[in-house]
Amino acid sequence: MDDEFKDFVDGRPAVPPYRPEARAQARERLLREAHRGFRLPRLGWQAVAAFGVTVTLVGGVAVALAGQGGGPEGTSTAGTVNRTAAQYFPELHPKPGQFILIESDTMYGATAGRADGEPTRHLYRTHRKIYQSVDGRAPGLLLIDGLEPKPWPGEELPADARRAEPPFRSWVASCPGRRDDYSYLSALPADPKRMRERFYQDDPGDRNADEMAFDAAGELVRETYLPKAQREAVFEAIKAIPGVEEAQGVQDSAGRSGVALGRPMSGTLHQLIFDPETRTLLGERGTVLDAKAAGAPVGSLVAHTAELSVTVVDKLPELSDVDGDGSCVQEPVPAESTPPPAVTATPQPDDGPVDEPSEARRRVLPDEPVDEPSTAATMTPQPDDGPVDEPSEAHSTQVPAGWPTDSPSG
Repeated sequence: MDDEFKDFVDGRPAVPPYRPEARAQARERLLREAHRGFRLPRLGWQAVAAFGVTVTLVGGVAVALAGQGGGPEGTSTAGTVNRTAAQYFPELHPKPGQFILIESDTMYGATAGRADGEPTRHLYRTHRKIYQSVDGRAPGLLLIDGLEPKPWPGEELPADARRAEPPFRSWVASCPGRRDDYSYLSALPADPKRMRERFYQDDPGDRNADEMAFDAAGELVRETYLPKAQREAVFEAIKAIPGVEEAQGVQDSAGRSGVALGRPMSGTLHQLIFDPETRTLLGERGTVLDAKAAGAPVGSLVAHTAELSVTVVDKLPELSDVDGDGSCVQEPVPAESTPPPAVTATPQPDDGPVDEPSEARRRVLPDEPVDEPSTAATMTPQPDDGPVDEPSEAHSTQVPAGWPTDSPSG
């Protein structure tokens, strides 16, 4: 890790782990805010879909439910499919003060409660842009535009689902206790064994520990950018989770083929699709294995996403009518000044151990990183090179953490 990013990691205040009760409080806040009216929702750092939450309409009011997956059919374009991995997922070298922009298309399940009390379902689709501070010292920005919904497999598209919704714009709070910024991620373990241990840090409670570890891995890679060494470690760590199977040639919703690591949960095969060269997350896919458990015909697609691009930008777009993000105890006020100029220090290999980040990220990054030195990852294709390099220029997603697990409530 170069000195500049090591300073950011070391300089961040120590914070206690982001515990389950804190996550529960964040979810409750979302539920309360949802009753203000139906719109494209979000939860803290990411949209609801990125948290594995289903949008539920009850009498026209949005309510969030955990774990109801849904997915779109592929909408590939020749331009996207024909580009090489290096073109749509270049090795980036972001600098402090810059922002990482990730664009993605998503599709998940939405459940609506009609006036007569009968529930209806459809596949809820969005296009997302999320800007996140490279060093975690500034708020980011989340932009969500609704796409044409699709009917739930085997059902008609509900009338309520046809209603157009206005674009959703929200600041993304930079919370010390929920970090998923580049400077934090670049200091995570580059060793697969230690990375896998992080996936098991949270108490699974009544859930299966391996299932929760798979969810934690998905949360780590969705709408984030990790250095190559950390991406390699994540891929190998996921493969080592019991019940995970590897499949070649699985397509994301943009039609790009990759290597999928999947695990059956709640009657659905949940797959994380990675680019075979860069190990960057291409997207996710949910395919029904058990019709009764998933509530859809076997073989039907109930979740499908694509992280379309990842880029580095110097500043946020200027927008009006942007919602606040109250997920932190004290929400930082968006800075209106120009971000500090990028430092151009030449990356230097780190002679000593790298201090790992202090806290887990929002959705929920593993708890506090282990206090062992980790091999710093560089932005070059060699995962064993020196520590985190500084970013350069010019990528995205929102995929759910847990797939269909909770039953929709009317």
